[in-house]
Amino acid sequence: MIRESLETAVVLLSPFVPHFAEELWEALGNQESILKTRWPEYDPEAILEEEILIVIQVNGRLRDRMTIPASYGEEEVKTWALKSERIQKLVEGKGIKRVILVPKKLVNIVC
Repeated sequence: MIRESLETAVVLLSPFVPHFAEELWEALGNQESILKTRWPEYDPEAILEEEILIVIQVNGRLRDRMTIPASYGEEEVKTWALKSERIQKLVEGKGIKRVILVPKKLVNIVC
């Protein structure tokens, strides 16, 4: 696993520092030139975020932050935001006029 990671890093360096990358490639024990090596493929699943950070505002002012699963829909995000203890204290006794959601970024509660 470590060797594979090192080889991938060297291949990715090769367009920027070809001579240095070739030396590293040989030091890793490879006989064939780095130029004959295939470009590494990426795993699209590896770059997916499992959790996202949502900012919660009350009347446009930052009041809280929460980390939630990235799979949550709009209603679940709004529900989580309204369940926050800090937010409940701030909106207590005030009527919530509107809840604005910017997907995967913020929730703004207008009182």
